[in-house]
Amino acid sequence: MKKVTVIIPTFNNKEEILNRLINSLDNQTMDSNDFDVIFIDDGSSDFNAYKRLKEKTTNRSNFYSYRISPSGWSSRPRNKGIDLANSKYVFFSDDDDSIFPQALERLYNFAEENQLDVVNPKVVRTKGWSWGWKEYQGNKIGAQKDGVNSMGPMTVPKLYRKEFLTENNLYFSEGEKVWWEDVMYSCLVYSKNPRIGIYSDYPIYHWREQNASAGFGKDLEHKWRQLNNLAEFFIKHLNEKDCNTMLTHWYNSRVLGAIRKNFHTKKDETKNVEFRNAKAWKEKYVSKEIISNLDTRSQLLDKILEIGSLKLAISYSEIKADVTTRSYIKEISFDKDEILFTTEATITDDETSNVKIKGKPKAPKLNLPKDVKKAIPKDLTFYHDKDSEDNMYLPALKGRTTRTTWNLSENVKNSEFIFNTSLTGFEVTGKLTFGLKLDKFIQDDIDLHQPYDLATRFTYLDYFSQRAIACDEDFKYTAIINGNTYLIYKNASELISIDLNSTVKNFLDFAKLETTDRINDGNYIKIPLKIDHIYGESKTELLASIYNDKFNGFVETTAYLTTYNGEAYLEIHNPEQLEDDSTIDVAIGNKAKRIKVTI
Repeated sequence: MKKVTVIIPTFNNKEEILNRLINSLDNQTMDSNDFDVIFIDDGSSDFNAYKRLKEKTTNRSNFYSYRISPSGWSSRPRNKGIDLANSKYVFFSDDDDSIFPQALERLYNFAEENQLDVVNPKVVRTKGWSWGWKEYQGNKIGAQKDGVNSMGPMTVPKLYRKEFLTENNLYFSEGEKVWWEDVMYSCLVYSKNPRIGIYSDYPIYHWREQNASAGFGKDLEHKWRQLNNLAEFFIKHLNEKDCNTMLTHWYNSRVLGAIRKNFHTKKDETKNVEFRNAKAWKEKYVSKEIISNLDTRSQLLDKILEIGSLKLAISYSEIKADVTTRSYIKEISFDKDEILFTTEATITDDETSNVKIKGKPKAPKLNLPKDVKKAIPKDLTFYHDKDSEDNMYLPALKGRTTRTTWNLSENVKNSEFIFNTSLTGFEVTGKLTFGLKLDKFIQDDIDLHQPYDLATRFTYLDYFSQRAIACDEDFKYTAIINGNTYLIYKNASELISIDLNSTVKNFLDFAKLETTDRINDGNYIKIPLKIDHIYGESKTELLASIYNDKFNGFVETTAYLTTYNGEAYLEIHNPEQLEDDSTIDVAIGNKAKRIKVTI
């Protein structure tokens, strides 16, 4: 019996995308004898796609491919995979995503050490900064005690103990295609009382979202039928508490979300369909308890649905259409192996003028259009305690290649809100200082060779923004920390970037090479580097060559980027002891530097 089976439904696969997935499976640190991969082709209409799949799996002893009659979606292929799997655990993947190198090994060990039925792992998305922010705060055993949210985000890529699935008849719903089948399956699994662990120490799965909206067409009536179907599923399969949790989430995110921000910009027909169906969904599925779980802004929208006024919904949407919060870098410094950043962010109207919130900081009121304010109860015109429970101004880090996002809240030195008050209200500015020790987030080789971006998560009352940190002025800071080169700079999008080990920028273009102060030390040429910050002693080997007119051809050699006693040098081995005017080429990361020097 294998440790893990990876089950992958596929249909009309594309070669480049299939290769990416298979490469990620080939690169697993788990021994290939300990896991297998089962592809279930759902009757691809492009037979070359199946031929391509067959060729890939035939060449790998632990890969298998099967073809079934077309079902039109992934449920039946997944069920087929469950039946075929001969392993202790199964893991589901889509054919256009990828899995991180240590994924299977880490998941298996975590499940075994903690006797888990389900491992809910860190999933990263290609788009956006906020995915999984609340769910992946840290590893957790016995997460099922937290309710159905322990399965969130409700995606299928989780590790399941196979016997738990088969003993509880946990198969995907077949037949007519439904939307959000991943949500349904996650809830169904949870309803059977599994022992759940959340694993956040390492990114497991890259959800690339290439087919994320494949089934979400423009038929709004069909969308609402599917939302009704989902609500009925919650009612049928979950206990009252968990059902209310899910109904609250979907009412707030999808139903009220349909008439929330930018609702006023939609076509008239779309506005009518969305409002009518949202009102009907509320009347059928939303209890007083669910309404009490909402923040004030959402309760206000709920009241507009109850009143049944499309005009009020449009007016309400217009008031916050362009409200945003963008952080700007104010200071960068270094402390040993830590980079320190200070940022500021103010709630603005499209970054052109500051938003003024009515009332006082301890008694804030909602900014409402006159017609909305007149139509709703007075208690919905001011904020309540629950609206400030999630107030925060916190940093996040993202690898630009891996797309892995990390919450940096543990590294916050100071985070506060500053209020600029007046007789007519107050403005809100956040001030944040945080540290970054990037070594902590380097887990695979790819992490050593990618740029990183920084963002902040700003939440104040119902004002929310999670965006990359911007820069007012140009700047470039260089550092070598524990042998890794850093270039911190304002990129072309006017955002802050950290380039690690000369991935997109040449570190040696920005670290000043003091060639006039070079030192000839035996067979080595030592060129001092002027760098903003150095920490740790290191010696990194680089490929180099030396050329001058007195020697026939290039001398291929080795260079070393060294740091010691707070100083940095580029040391080039000169085996032929060339002299006079010379050209030295040095490869560093993805870049190369040509240096003119007199030896």
